[in-house]
Amino acid sequence: MSLYNELLLGDRVSKEKEVLERVQKINRDDFERLCLEVLEKMGFNISGIKSVQGDLLAEASIERQGEMRNFIIKFTRSPEDIDSEVKNLKGFLSPSTNGLLFTTDKIESEAYPDERIEIVGGKKLYQLLEKFNLLSTLARFEKEGVNSEKQEDFIEKGDKHLSNEEYQKAHQFYEKAGEVGDNQALPLYKKGEVFISRGKYEKAIEVLKKSLEINPKKVDRWLLLGDTYDSLDKTEEALDAYNKALDLKKDRLDALKNKGRLLYKMKRYDEAILCFEDILSIDSEAKEVWNNKALCHLRNGEYDDSLESINKALSIEPRFEEALLNKALIFEKMGNIEKALEVSNKLVEYFPNESEYHYVKGAYLNELDRYDEALEQMNRALELDPDNERARVAISDIERKT
Repeated sequence: MSLYNELLLGDRVSKEKEVLERVQKINRDDFERLCLEVLEKMGFNISGIKSVQGDLLAEASIERQGEMRNFIIKFTRSPEDIDSEVKNLKGFLSPSTNGLLFTTDKIESEAYPDERIEIVGGKKLYQLLEKFNLLSTLARFEKEGVNSEKQEDFIEKGDKHLSNEEYQKAHQFYEKAGEVGDNQALPLYKKGEVFISRGKYEKAIEVLKKSLEINPKKVDRWLLLGDTYDSLDKTEEALDAYNKALDLKKDRLDALKNKGRLLYKMKRYDEAILCFEDILSIDSEAKEVWNNKALCHLRNGEYDDSLESINKALSIEPRFEEALLNKALIFEKMGNIEKALEVSNKLVEYFPNESEYHYVKGAYLNELDRYDEALEQMNRALELDPDNERARVAISDIERKT
């Protein structure tokens, strides 16, 4: 090849790259209009069109070799994993339709193993724009519209990849979102979601804090920061974040529930009780909250208050397993083993195949010196779960007594 021809080829490749980058940057509405013009110039009859997570999806038909063929056509500006994009496209196909994928990315081959799928890569797309004299249309869109894609477009594409667990691609789009628009807090928050999904909690905390420094009025972001601290067992920091969320919205139930849970974990039972009461003033039918309030009273030795709360939980859901176990424990702490046994009878009645509940009932029978009945329950527990070592030890203990 002569130097002159090499220069011509280099100029053409450079122009192709420049045009495709311009297509990447026009706003989404103009991108859709450009795609439709390409389809119409190719001879497609378009019957429907919609935007799906930042990409364009069109239903169209075209005559080929004397017969009409139906297509689902996808235009995308995403950094591509072609196999992933084809898989996504195939999800929209019916047995009577074919798929056509247009991508602004360069691809190695336009052939695909599935004969129902055709791919038009970056170079071919550029050639179509040039062939149909659509480069002037592109220039007009650039002049009339915004020269860069909107931040929400990048966020939408990032969300698409995040939902598909394509974390690197999602991060790339959130980075791009941070480069356009004035709202820097949102892209930082979204990058935090990516880091959390990858288990990189320290990095998530770093970007979430930066997001909240810019805009501290976002309840969901304080909640996510609290959850992230909690994942690292940084309880004080998590509690502070939940309090910040509640400063903004005092009746936010998920923040109140998380705060109450942490206060219980920190053995700050009086504060946890107040928190649970705030929740119950909003949702009096929250059985789990009544149960948690009962546990706080139990830890404080406030057995009557604990029993009152646990009964409230069971009035909402009589077969609430955890509450039944806790009610038995409350009676046990009160020294009323007969009442604890009554509750364990309900556990065995409601959940006859649970080894642990037969063990609990057997333990109370053993406390009451009803050894034959206790032995029967322990044997049943071991029958249901041969690995129930507590039942095995209890059987030996009862047999020694008898």
